Amino acid sequence: MDQLQIKDLEIFAYHGLFPSEKELGQKFVISASLSYDMTKAATDLDLTASVHYGELCQQWTTWFQETTEDLIETVAYKLVERTFETYPLVQEIELELKKPWAPVHLPLDTCSVTIHRRKQRAFIALGSNMGDKKANLEQAIDKLRTRGIHILKESSVLATEPWGGVEQDSFANQVIEVETWLPASVLLETLLAIESEMGRVREVHWGPRLIDLDLLFVEDQVIYTDDLILPHPYIAERLFVLEPLVEIAPHFIHPILKQPIRYLVDQLEQGNA
Repeated sequence: MDQLQIKDLEIFAYHGLFPSEKELGQKFVISASLSYDMTKAATDLDLTASVHYGELCQQWTTWFQETTEDLIETVAYKLVERTFETYPLVQEIELELKKPWAPVHLPLDTCSVTIHRRKQRAFIALGSNMGDKKANLEQAIDKLRTRGIHILKESSVLATEPWGGVEQDSFANQVIEVETWLPASVLLETLLAIESEMGRVREVHWGPRLIDLDLLFVEDQVIYTDDLILPHPYIAERLFVLEPLVEIAPHFIHPILKQPIRYLVDQLEQGNA
């Protein structure tokens, strides 16, 4: 993808663990590569399809100087976050933040951190069978938006019977496609935080729930850890996930089963017939 590169922007600011760093300040140096499609800007002279690097450098300077942080990791992360928020056309950012005057008291050219993030598409299943079910789904989606997660597509809300053998009310289910620069593990933490904010209590496995947010796919990533399994392990067994998913992404290919979602729906329906 096309790249805009900015090298060695110097900013004087007041970040650091030591009190002297926050009192006296020091020099920091930013270099970054921003990836986005420059075709429209180049061929149509469309400035809205470009990043004004002069304005961006001024914005970085302003953002950099408006707070004080203990860690340069925090500063670099916030710069990446605000750049994505301000320039939606940017798909990927690699940003290096150097601290040439670091108080190391040894022969040293510079210390630096580099943060590399790119936007990814993910699918999230939503479910609720307590209270105003549809309103619960809408509230969860709004909370995703406030966290900078861009909603690309929303399926219809389907009324479905509970799954898992626990006696309970029917569910309102939905699947959404989102775009986010958050890594899969952080996206999962975000979903769990939203569930907690909305008052979900995990008392009965597969039992009633005010809101349920399941991370189904993050592009074609396959992850197996104690905290996260991707793709979600029950996708191919759940019509209440597959039916709304096929509505918005019928040709998405399951990265393990190597079949498009529409085939998985047909297979499960035939098996239940």
